[in-house]
Amino acid sequence: MSRAARRFGLALAVLAALGGAGLWTFDQLSFVTTTDARVRARMVTLSAEIPGRLVEAPLMAGDRVRRGAIVARLDDRQARAALAEATLKLKALEIEIEKTRLEAEITHDRGDQRMAGRRAGLDAAAADLSAAEAELRRAERDQARTRTLHASGLVADAALDRAVAALEVARQAVLRAEARVVDARAGVGEATADMRAAAVETRTADALALQAHALRQKIAHLKLDLDRHTITSPIDGVIDEVFAEAGEHVAPGVRLALAHASHGLWMEAHIKETDLPRIKAGAEVEMRFDAAYASCRGTVERIGEAATSEFALIANANPAGVFTKITQRVPVRIGIGPECVGVRPGAMATLRVRAG
Repeated sequence: MSRAARRFGLALAVLAALGGAGLWTFDQLSFVTTTDARVRARMVTLSAEIPGRLVEAPLMAGDRVRRGAIVARLDDRQARAALAEATLKLKALEIEIEKTRLEAEITHDRGDQRMAGRRAGLDAAAADLSAAEAELRRAERDQARTRTLHASGLVADAALDRAVAALEVARQAVLRAEARVVDARAGVGEATADMRAAAVETRTADALALQAHALRQKIAHLKLDLDRHTITSPIDGVIDEVFAEAGEHVAPGVRLALAHASHGLWMEAHIKETDLPRIKAGAEVEMRFDAAYASCRGTVERIGEAATSEFALIANANPAGVFTKITQRVPVRIGIGPECVGVRPGAMATLRVRAG
């Protein structure tokens, strides 16, 4: 090969190297690349709110569930019996309340009618008494006048006897009228007692109504307790793992299953803090999942306000006094585009975020 050809080849190699370096530099300036990205999903732990024996666990890992689908069921025979007993007690109490109110109405109506009759009788007795007293006064005047005339010898003894007898009759009539007035007043008192008895029965019905209200509250609590024996899925998603089998006794809060929502997945990338100034919300992201050859696109939704080291369970103590500075990473949430298919929670991906 001639010297000119070697020089030409060397020049082409230099130009190719410079072009490659330029492209690499342009790519580094235009994109922020990271391999520390993982698919995230809304994870839900399914557990029981009450203790009990597990009698049904129909789902297995990998099953898809709809919101409200039964994941597990506890033995609810005791809860159903308690609810049935409280319901029967409430029914009996409602019948007793109705009976007491009806008796109160009957007693009130009877007392009202008796009161009206007794008042009318009292008015009549009072009128008779007034008439008898008036007749007594007339008889007293007649007897006094007859006695005066008899002393003067103007009337016979028989006339005086008749005047004395008429006076005694008038006195007896007054006594009988007074007795009728007393009897009529006693009747009014009895009618008043009936009215008070009706008021007592009404108060008794009100007290029973309060007991019924408390029993209804208890029934509502028992229904809620019965509903708690059935564990349902709060999301549309996939069962990832089942931790209990039928026949086991479970405690409140213990995990029965783990599920994730099948919609609303996102990427969580940890970007170096030195690259954060080049990233803005809304920036386009190219994603290449480790489990797929094809790439798809997403969008930066939110940039974290704290580095991941702040969320560590164990603080990074430095008792030796030797400090090594490490570039921190900040979590960035990235929405996954609709063209990304077959995405699973926990999957890793390489991201290229367009710098802004």
